[in-house]
Amino acid sequence: MSERKTGQRMAGYHEDLRGRPPLGRKAVPGKARKSLKAAIGAVTLSLVLAACSGAVSGNQATGPDAGEFDTLTSEGAERITSQGAAKLDMTTGRLDKEAVGLPADAAKGPLIFARDGREIQVSIAGPKGTVSGSSDTLKFATDSARSDFKEVTLYHRFDKWEDLEKDVRDAVSRYGLDADDAEYWLQNVTKTSSPADLFKHTLGPGTSTGLAVTYDIVYDFPDPSVISVRVSPLEG
Repeated sequence: MSERKTGQRMAGYHEDLRGRPPLGRKAVPGKARKSLKAAIGAVTLSLVLAACSGAVSGNQATGPDAGEFDTLTSEGAERITSQGAAKLDMTTGRLDKEAVGLPADAAKGPLIFARDGREIQVSIAGPKGTVSGSSDTLKFATDSARSDFKEVTLYHRFDKWEDLEKDVRDAVSRYGLDADDAEYWLQNVTKTSSPADLFKHTLGPGTSTGLAVTYDIVYDFPDPSVISVRVSPLEG
């Protein structure tokens, strides 16, 4: 090969640190592809990890998630209203004020209202079961002499007799309300001519969840009927 041709061929690249010419033109794309794949893989992994980290942080910020419970601070009450759901922890048999972010000597609890046209989905975890339902109002009764809440009350409203009847019968099996008392009321309330007889009636407390669940019923047909569901510690 002539010196002129050799010079032309060598002019297109530089020698590496070991005095060798770089890879040929065909080999470079393959090596570049491997480097590119490795770089893409590293970036993808980084994005996945960042996304997972962001998801965890987001859940903690908006809470509560599975296994977490609401607080009753002003921020907690606002979250319940805005999310339309409340999850309360009474697995110890009581709802302590400090456990929900309030001072132990707080003289009263919050009164939480659902937004117009919505209801709050309520779940109260007890020692042996869960009290649940929907309500447009949540009431927390206490006084400064006790460190827990005396009572949590939610209100069911019923436009149809059939819905009220089903709820009462479900409560017998779910909460341990007296079956004979409930059946007597269901069979006779629509037959009475005196509002003083059965139009206002109390069923319970049922204790099968490890909490005292009492149904205060105000039957007011054709207007909506109301059941006040009162949830209390067994010891009162």
